[in-house]
Amino acid sequence: MSAISTDRRRQLKEVGRHVVLFGWLLFALFPFLWILSMSLKSTADALAMPPEWIFVPTFENYIELMRDPEFAYALGNSFLVVGGSVLIVLLIGIPGAYAISRYDIPAERDVMIWILSSRMLPPVAVIVPFFILYNRLGLLDTRIGLTFMLTTINIAIVVWVMKAFFDGIPVALEEAAMVDGATRFQAFRKVVLPAALPGIIAVAIISFIFGWIELVFSLVLTGTETRTAPIYMYQFIGSRQIDWGMLAAASSVLVMPIVLFLILVNKYLAAGLSFGVALKE
Repeated sequence: MSAISTDRRRQLKEVGRHVVLFGWLLFALFPFLWILSMSLKSTADALAMPPEWIFVPTFENYIELMRDPEFAYALGNSFLVVGGSVLIVLLIGIPGAYAISRYDIPAERDVMIWILSSRMLPPVAVIVPFFILYNRLGLLDTRIGLTFMLTTINIAIVVWVMKAFFDGIPVALEEAAMVDGATRFQAFRKVVLPAALPGIIAVAIISFIFGWIELVFSLVLTGTETRTAPIYMYQFIGSRQIDWGMLAAASSVLVMPIVLFLILVNKYLAAGLSFGVALKE
C-alpha cells in the first residue's frame, strides 16, 4: 500500500511539473503567438477594439510584404552584414581568447574587464562619437561600416565565453601533440579547436542573434542603400497610424531565421553553453 502511495505521489508530482512547464511555455511564447496572429489579420480585425480572438486568417500581409523589393533588399543586407560580422568576430575573438587563456598576460583581469566594458555601455551612450568617427572616415551608409560596428559589439562576448572554454581544455592535450612533433599552431588547430567546437558554435549563434536584432547602430549608421530589416519595419509606423498587420508580418519573417536556426542547432547550443562548466567540474 505504501509503495502504491509513493508511486501515486511521484506520478502526481510529474504531472504537476509538466503542467507548470507548459504554462510557463505559453507565457514565454505569448508575445510571439500574438504577433503571429496579428500578421494573419485583416486591417479591420487588427484595429478592432476589443481585440478579435476569433477571425478568418489571411495571408495578404505576407503577400504584400514579399512583393516589396525593398524588403528583400533589406533582408539581404541583414544577412550580409550579420554573416560577415560573425565571421570576423570568430576569426579575431577565438585566437584572442586562446592567447589570453594560454599565455601569461600582465594584468589579465584588468584586460578582461576592459574587454567586457565595451559591451556594458548602452548604445545610446556611444552612438554620437561613433557617428562622428564614421562620418570623418566615410563609413556612413556602408555595409563595411555596419559590419565593423557589429563586430565591435560582439567581440567581447566571444572573447569572454571562449576564454572559459579554453581554460577548461587541459593544456596536457596540446603538450602531448607538441611532443609528437606538432607546432603550437598545429596543436591549436587540430586539438584545441575540435575540442572547443561546441563553444564556437554557441558564440557564433549568440553573435548572430545580437547582430540580427541590432537596431540603434543600424538606425544611425545606415541609410537608404544599406538599411537592414529592422530599419525597414519603421516605414509601417506613421505619425497618425500604425499598420499593425504589415508590422507584425515583417516581425514574424524577421524572427523566423533565428527560430529555425535555433531549432537546427539547439543541441549544439545546449552543449556549448554547458561545456565549459562541465570541464571545470
